[in-house]
Amino acid sequence: MADKTYKFVCTVCGFEVEVDTPELPEDFVCEVCGVGADMFEAVEE
Repeated sequence: MADKTYKFVCTVCGFEVEVDTPELPEDFVCEVCGVGADMFEAVEE
């Protein structure tokens, strides 16, 4: 059985990231545009 992953999308540039926790770390930074975790929204699948 696969581990559950959570997808987040940057509301500024659209970059998507998948992590294994339901929240991004507070110090997470977008790899594309450099905004913080507060600018990401969870994607429901």
